Amino acid sequence: MKEYDSNLPLVVIHVPKTAGVSVREIYKSWYSDGLLFHYYDAVKGAMPQKYDLAGMHSNERPVAVYGHFNKARGFGVEHYYPDAKQFVTILRDPFERAVSAYFYLRKQGREASRIPDGDLREYVLGPRVSILNQFPCEVTMDNYQEIIESLFIEVGVTEHLDESMARIANKIHKEYQPGTLLHLNATERDQSMIPADLKEEFMANKQLDYAIYNYVRAKYD
Repeated sequence: MKEYDSNLPLVVIHVPKTAGVSVREIYKSWYSDGLLFHYYDAVKGAMPQKYDLAGMHSNERPVAVYGHFNKARGFGVEHYYPDAKQFVTILRDPFERAVSAYFYLRKQGREASRIPDGDLREYVLGPRVSILNQFPCEVTMDNYQEIIESLFIEVGVTEHLDESMARIANKIHKEYQPGTLLHLNATERDQSMIPADLKEEFMANKQLDYAIYNYVRAKYD
């Protein structure tokens, strides 16, 4: 993957349900008030704030923007920061992430059309759960490896989260003490609702998601 350029701001893509709330605390310790947030406000129906990253960033006060980017909902990287050159993110087994998102949204209560109205199968097999919406550009089977290697400084996986954070810290010249991550925003799930054959069907429908995840996971395994 590419080397970190301290002269440029960093975009940290928080893919939902990938321990992002826990990881965010580490970034707060690294960037302090230079950490800028990019989150849709569901209560107010307000889009994320757009920052002048180039104007705000300096070697003396580096900035990083951290949050949920989603091109399908109108606040993707290309909508806000098309000139961004370096990214970091953390991935998770796509099926586990989709199931976790389903139970998380159900727990939050009914909120517009994002709350799963049907059963688990209907939700996880739908188009909204794909990680492709979070990437900074169009991803295909032909280009996903090139995108990861040319745009990302590091891509972690939740299954090796401590090591992922250590690698990220090393790449962006920060300090990280292994074992300091807090376990925040975890969601309990009703295992009886998960059909035995659902993951197999999900993997068949989300082959590109799994190609991306497996490519990154292999760097840790």
